[in-house]
Amino acid sequence: MNYIWKEWKEQSRGKGIWLALSMIVLLSFFILLEGRSLPTEHGFTVFLLSLFEMNMFILPLLSIFIASFSIIQEKELKTLMILTTKKESFQSFLYKKSLAVQAVVLGVFALWYFVFAIFMTIFFHFNVHYFISFLLSIVFLLIIFNQIGIFLGSICNTRMQLIGANIFTWFFFVYLVDLLFLYLLPTVSYENVQLFSIFYFLDPIHTIPFYLETSLGVFSLDHMSRLMEKMVWASPVLFLVIDCLFWVALSFGLSVLLKRKG
Repeated sequence: MNYIWKEWKEQSRGKGIWLALSMIVLLSFFILLEGRSLPTEHGFTVFLLSLFEMNMFILPLLSIFIASFSIIQEKELKTLMILTTKKESFQSFLYKKSLAVQAVVLGVFALWYFVFAIFMTIFFHFNVHYFISFLLSIVFLLIIFNQIGIFLGSICNTRMQLIGANIFTWFFFVYLVDLLFLYLLPTVSYENVQLFSIFYFLDPIHTIPFYLETSLGVFSLDHMSRLMEKMVWASPVLFLVIDCLFWVALSFGLSVLLKRKG
């Protein structure tokens, strides 16, 4: 609890999280104004998908920067060195720091979307189930990229290194991975499609939209071809949970491992 309170005081005094939130607020209202002309029947579904697609490009970068700069600040202020020398191990510090960053960032953005839901009810036929599915998609997206940001902050020693690593990581997930899958797509067959799907669904930029589209009824899992049935070998929820656990565990484990070697 002390770490969460400390993190909140540091984040609230800084400008980073408020600048990030202001960007999301402006983006949300812009899409809301654009979506007023959508048909009543499917307007809310289309609006949520449009809102998430825009968030999918900007939220990973924002969360990576917020989380990674929180760690680099601990290094610059020497609090990391003091805590890990006198009180606890780096692994213990990283665990508590991760929980604190996740709690603060998720709390701020989740609170905004609950407030924004009031405006949604004015312009659309509001569906609670659809909104919760959208909110869960945002939460899982933030959890994964917050933890990746914490990892980057723990392995970089200067802000210049960190900025470069953050931008490359964002570019890798948002653009380079898709190019790699497009390159491999001609080699995919019925025999190896399940192996392909494992790597495909380990990418949060693919898994989270897939979960949201199925939850909103845009993509149906009924009457799929044999190839698609073999590729989608688990439920969207299971893919989402596996994806989140994988990236959080990998990021945390690499942070501890590389710190010990360093």
